[in-house]
Amino acid sequence: MVLFLLFFQPFLPYSHRSQFSLRWWPFPVAALLCGFLLSLGLTRRRFWVPTCLLLTLFAANAILIVVDSLSGAVDHNLFPIEFLFIALLASPAYFGALLGAAVDWLKASASKT
Repeated sequence: MVLFLLFFQPFLPYSHRSQFSLRWWPFPVAALLCGFLLSLGLTRRRFWVPTCLLLTLFAANAILIVVDSLSGAVDHNLFPIEFLFIALLASPAYFGALLGAAVDWLKASASKT
């Protein structure tokens, strides 16, 4: 949710959101770090972490679209592209989970020797 609040700024009016938003490159970096740190040490279902991150961002954006539509000021006619953009920006979380698995595997193999 913190990622969504920082990058999409739902508390601002729709016309002002893109003017004040941060550059987009920190979002995939933050997703990568979240995927890595939150999946580090997990033994099973490691890829649920980035999946939950992605689904949370989808849910937050869906709620934002509904709230914007209820106010009547905004028509999200390109909402599928918004979801694709979120999926693209959050996809490094899966790589972070894979890095977490590699670190755990290296730790386990080092402790056996």
